[in-house]
Amino acid sequence: MRSSTLILAGLVMRHGGVRAAARAMGQPVSSASTAIARLEDALGVVLLRRTEEGLALTLEGRRCRPAIQRIADLMQQIHAGAFGNMGNRDSVPKASVGIEALFRLAEVLRTGSIRRAALVLGIGQPQLTRQVALIERSLGVSVAQRSASGLVPTPEGQRLLSQIARLQDEWRSLTASLKPETGRPASLGAMIPASADGDLSRMLARLGAGLHLRHGLRFSLVSTLAEDLLLGLDSGRFDCVFLDARLREAAYIQAEVMRGPVALYGRALAAARPTREGLQKLLRHTPLVLQSRRSGLRQRAEAYFEARIGQDWRKSARLIEVESLPVIVSMVQNEGMLSVLPAHLSPHLHDLPSFALPPDLDQRVLLTWRRGARATRIADLVLRELGCAPPGPA
Repeated sequence: MRSSTLILAGLVMRHGGVRAAARAMGQPVSSASTAIARLEDALGVVLLRRTEEGLALTLEGRRCRPAIQRIADLMQQIHAGAFGNMGNRDSVPKASVGIEALFRLAEVLRTGSIRRAALVLGIGQPQLTRQVALIERSLGVSVAQRSASGLVPTPEGQRLLSQIARLQDEWRSLTASLKPETGRPASLGAMIPASADGDLSRMLARLGAGLHLRHGLRFSLVSTLAEDLLLGLDSGRFDCVFLDARLREAAYIQAEVMRGPVALYGRALAAARPTREGLQKLLRHTPLVLQSRRSGLRQRAEAYFEARIGQDWRKSARLIEVESLPVIVSMVQNEGMLSVLPAHLSPHLHDLPSFALPPDLDQRVLLTWRRGARATRIADLVLRELGCAPPGPA
């Protein structure tokens, strides 16, 4: 890991995005993107993920941000002492040094001998000598002088030793916090069910009982919003999640585990007809409450209205966004609003009028996970327990 990579990653964290960091430092966006990708590879976590609004920090990225920024600041201080022109926090040094090489230099300065340091580090003395010389050339400083007792750090060497020691503590603390727990329970996430006795609730209950009784699997199951499910999947909080939306990113694998019909519900449908004019009039006079666009139900609702009314259907609609499906059900049932909901909720809606959506707009629940040995093992177990086929090759 090079100092330039860590400084660039720190700038991305501080400015809140790749493009903002690139503008601040006057470098191409690709440089900042590459730095984040290399740091993600080194740490084994996803720090940024793409959303509809652009790149955003994952939950793990938010947690790691303070440590990454401290490490980047220390790297800038190391270079600043050498050149005196790094006062601008948005600048990146032209010369770059490796973080592992700095740690080896610290061992040389602590022991006062390249030979003894090479033995401690388990590397060849010529290799270590070359690395020390390369750091001196890159930083433009002399770090030690030879004496009868060995190597004596220069004032610059003493400064570097102190800074590298702090850098080493920060780096070890960060990487230790990211090591996977041994034997940790499986972690599953799911959309918030609309009711306790709905199809999704029953499927999750059956799955939980099977995983525990038949397989003895230790696991946790958390129901939350779609965006939080994806953030948790990217950060490693969840091994697998249940979503009702198809994802196009190649990083995810999905397998369908449940499907069911959906319908447009609302008291106002009693006096309406499912024609273009009838739906336009309905949307003008009755609020439509839907989840955000990450939701599969929202995507099905939009597809339905586009097919029936046209691309400009939103001009007619009084649209309200609410993420919680139980709240939406209550708003339809008690406040006279419209929504597209799973058809299995009909008993809870007290025979409210409804327009069935076409079968090609059925709600599909998809088990979703990122590529990796652990997640794939857990996903395979879940799919077997639910009696579902694994996905075909990508």
